[in-house]
Amino acid sequence: MNSDTAKMIHNLLINFMGLFHEKYLLRFRQVLHDSNCMPCLKKNHMKILNILYQNDHITLTEIGKMLDIEKGSLTTLIDLLEKEDLVLRVNHPMDRRKFLICLSPYGREEMDRVTNFCALKMDELLKNFNSVEIQQFLASLQYMVNFMKKM
Repeated sequence: MNSDTAKMIHNLLINFMGLFHEKYLLRFRQVLHDSNCMPCLKKNHMKILNILYQNDHITLTEIGKMLDIEKGSLTTLIDLLEKEDLVLRVNHPMDRRKFLICLSPYGREEMDRVTNFCALKMDELLKNFNSVEIQQFLASLQYMVNFMKKM
């Protein structure tokens, strides 16, 4: 691959991140706030819960890498989520010094509810697109996720 292609990929990823935050995260965070879903939580709390919703058990270090959050800040965020009974800290089976973080049963129920609510809002957001465009978008997102996992 040449440097022009590398620059293009870099610029597209940065562009995608900005659009993702503007068109998706900000919009859905506002919808969740307006609907009074988990009102005590900040944006990073919701990001953590979404990561945990996609992963059964994960370490603080892995969450920190995914969200670019320092371990000290992350511990404070997890403490509040644990206090709200949304997450659990469990002993790591292979390293007694580490903990795994997972959703509590209540946290899983809440995230199921939030996900269903967001799916309804996503359906509204995409109502002006035809099924071919939606399927193409879905396939493109799936390809991107699979590609990024290989990196």
